Amino acid sequence: MPSRLILSLTAALAVSVAGSSFARAESTSASDPGSQAADPQATPAKPKKTKKHPNKTELDKAERGNPNSVIYKSRKKSTPNPTNEQIQAGEVDNPASVDFANRKAPAHNPTNAELNSLEDGNPNAVQSSSR
Repeated sequence: MPSRLILSLTAALAVSVAGSSFARAESTSASDPGSQAADPQATPAKPKKTKKHPNKTELDKAERGNPNSVIYKSRKKSTPNPTNEQIQAGEVDNPASVDFANRKAPAHNPTNAELNSLEDGNPNAVQSSSR
């Protein structure tokens, strides 16, 4: 089985090389100086104009020039992400920050009995076995 695969790959390569050499031979014979001397008024052929966006779909083409599009190239670049120092500077006197150094510790730590009394009547409360 592998020998058949190798044979078919070799045959495909040979056909490809033969086709490319044949095409190259045709293009060089057309550009010989003798062939142009026969037709002195022939102008050189202009290269084909390629499309500016050949692989774009109709939707992509409709998005061109739209500032709300995700592929809008003229959009201004946003500012870079802030550094840690800039973030810390913005949270210096913010009491909601986790790093707020002036936060007062709670004056009273509730006991288990106080916490359990708040759970009386709550159907979702965890039932302890010591009650």
